[in-house]
Amino acid sequence: MAANDGAAAGGETLRKGWMVVQLLGGLALFLYGMDHLAGALRVLAGSKLRLFLGKMTRNRFVAVASGAVITALLQSSSVTTVLVVGFVSAGLMTLQQSIAVIMGANVGSTLTAQIIAFQINEIAPVLIAAGFAAMFFIRIERWAQLGRAVLGLGLLFFGMGMMGDAMEPLRHYAPFITTMAQMTNPVLGIAIAALFTALVQSSAATTGIIIVLAGQGLLSLDTGIALIFGANIGTCVTALLGTIGKNRDALRTAVAHVAFNVIGVLIWLPLIPLLADIVRDITSDHAGAIAGGIGHEDIARQIANAHSIFNILNVVLMIGTVPLMARLIRKIVPDRAGPDLALDAQPKYLNNDMINTPAAALAVMKQEVLHMGDIVRDMARQGRHCLLHHDPRHLQGIVEQDDGVDGLQEAIVAYAVRLRHEDAAPVDRARLEELVAVANNLEAIGDIVSEELADLLTRLTRLGREPDSETTDGLVTLFRDAETALQAALHALADEDGPRAEALIAGKAAFSARLDHMQLLIAEKVGSSEEDVKLYRLEISVIERIHRLFTRTRRIARNALHLAENKNGLSEPAATSSAEAAE
Repeated sequence: MAANDGAAAGGETLRKGWMVVQLLGGLALFLYGMDHLAGALRVLAGSKLRLFLGKMTRNRFVAVASGAVITALLQSSSVTTVLVVGFVSAGLMTLQQSIAVIMGANVGSTLTAQIIAFQINEIAPVLIAAGFAAMFFIRIERWAQLGRAVLGLGLLFFGMGMMGDAMEPLRHYAPFITTMAQMTNPVLGIAIAALFTALVQSSAATTGIIIVLAGQGLLSLDTGIALIFGANIGTCVTALLGTIGKNRDALRTAVAHVAFNVIGVLIWLPLIPLLADIVRDITSDHAGAIAGGIGHEDIARQIANAHSIFNILNVVLMIGTVPLMARLIRKIVPDRAGPDLALDAQPKYLNNDMINTPAAALAVMKQEVLHMGDIVRDMARQGRHCLLHHDPRHLQGIVEQDDGVDGLQEAIVAYAVRLRHEDAAPVDRARLEELVAVANNLEAIGDIVSEELADLLTRLTRLGREPDSETTDGLVTLFRDAETALQAALHALADEDGPRAEALIAGKAAFSARLDHMQLLIAEKVGSSEEDVKLYRLEISVIERIHRLFTRTRRIARNALHLAENKNGLSEPAATSSAEAAE
């Protein structure tokens, strides 16, 4: 008899171990399916995701809508929040705009709960098989990505089914039922869910487990709502971690995320019974009555609906307080004292947290390229100063700046290499190549100014002869024209202004005519002495370097034009033509 009891106890222990394995395996499949689904949606969204990212910086209502749509596409409010932190850190978004986007992200996250609540576990194998077949047998990328999304959805539901099967015996396990009965304290439920969400870095995973428990009849609606509240708070940890190494505005954004979610929970905490009654009234009993009560699947749907109502009403209640919230957070997180070196030649915007979202990663990569452009423009300005005043003292500073430009170019290319390995729509891959080309052209301009032009100016100084005032004025005017063109090209790049880029590209003939005129003017002045000939050759070499600077600038303008066409859906990856390469 004792032996039988021991066997039973051992069997129960074995079942517990198997339940844990099945639960963790189901959770792994669930998260893996979510990752596939989100990755496919990112690619399928493509330029549309970039469109919504661009709309983030409009008024707060558009920002809320953009945040909701992006989160629905990415299937993760945590990812959206990390993107927002990166954009604020890059100066692409203000604190007020970021708060509105985060509000929208909370609304968008409710779609995940609604999908999970369907619990269509029976057809999960069909979805997995169909998705796998589409991925591996259809060569059209869009259909293959759609298959990947279906496969992810199937894995998600299959994982949910595994977790449900693992938890089904708990319906009759007295210790667990007793523990769940003690979860009537909503504060305890919020704390547990917040901690779990912070550990797994996924509110979707917490939501999935909550809905599985509800589907097995192990959770009441009130307890499920409290756990959902906790998941909303726990997901803020991802944003806080994303601020490490970022500026104060990024930290303020994460604090705003915490404040919004915590305030929302505090508002509804005493109103959980009221929210539960509202949800019961609006949720149809699609599962039918079980033992005279509401169906278990209905409770899962009710929890999903409660999640949606909670987040939507929080936005409605607090959207008007965004400016006030921004001011308060600035007081809570003040600016650090100390200078801000605008032309510090260190990567400022490249954010590894965005690598998995190509459209967002390209936005900060473009910002880094523009940062590199600012430094190269400053180098060109100093080069013109040296040319005008025949002052070689500034040359060392230019050389040091060029070392920083080289480092930035290496960082941008390394970032691009990582990004090439991620899922990206064809238009995003085209943008990537254009931005890398701009970085390469800027690095070449830096070399022209810091190495070649600086070397020529040094040789002029050693020659002991200087160009006369007319020649100097002519060279400086040409250099200023090339410098102005560089500034216009960078503005066209920043705004993706096609007409401005086209106008700059069309200016080649006029600039070449001025170069030819200057060469003729110098040739007419050349004397017969050896020093005259050396001076002539050096002056002509300076003109050649200015010409090359302008040529690289036109290539940047061409890259800006391609980006403008890409933005409007008019172009694919643009290869450098033989004519461009020969310039």
